[in-house]
Amino acid sequence: MVCCLYVISERKNTIVNTISGASEISKRRRAATWFGYAACAWSLLFSLAHFYWGIEAATTGVLTVPGGNIHLENGPATGSGVILAWVVTVGILCILGGLIALFRIRGERMSHGMQRSATAVGVVTMTAYVVYCFTINGFAWIIAPGTLCVFGAAISLSLIQPWGRFIPRWLLLLLAWLGGVIMIVHELYGGILQGMAVSGMIGWQQEHLMIGAPATQAPLTVQQFINQNLIWGSWFLLGGILFCALAWLARHSLDER
Repeated sequence: MVCCLYVISERKNTIVNTISGASEISKRRRAATWFGYAACAWSLLFSLAHFYWGIEAATTGVLTVPGGNIHLENGPATGSGVILAWVVTVGILCILGGLIALFRIRGERMSHGMQRSATAVGVVTMTAYVVYCFTINGFAWIIAPGTLCVFGAAISLSLIQPWGRFIPRWLLLLLAWLGGVIMIVHELYGGILQGMAVSGMIGWQQEHLMIGAPATQAPLTVQQFINQNLIWGSWFLLGGILFCALAWLARHSLDER
């Protein structure tokens, strides 16, 4: 009788632990899904803003941004370089969209080698695009963040969507962590240096040198510093937090979650 009661008690404990564990996994999965869609929305919204600024730069030469307009020194961006930048950007977006469609539609039918090859194409393409933008600079860097944000949106979705399991998870998590940490560190580093320059602890020329800004860039007033950090600082910190939280919550595969 005692043995029977002991066995029943153990089974009850096992069932309770199983239910509790399943509930915890379900909560983590819902949280990961929420952060994934939030990171995707953040990325797409910022990408649309950059593409809009690219159109403004090529037509009016004035960028409409929160806190005041930015006038380009040489007026509207024109020439073959601008056309090439748009063509390359559209081409990159088409390749990225094609790869996502391939994983969604034929992911399960693809061999392991094909999945790896498709992933490699995406990584190599985006790496080449970043190198191209760093090399060309100028107008390309007005629209380049928009393309990178679309890439970030794809990463966030692949971490929470079933088709994402066809992409090496360690790579997705690495990219999500890198994106989130870079945004947070970049904003904190830049904000601290700007605050030191505004308060007179360091000179503006030294601040420009330390953040890689042009030496001719005008110093910020206290009000401009506050506005810039309230708007852009908060925005970048939000994006960094979303991607880091997503990477942490989605650190297990979809099957394990």
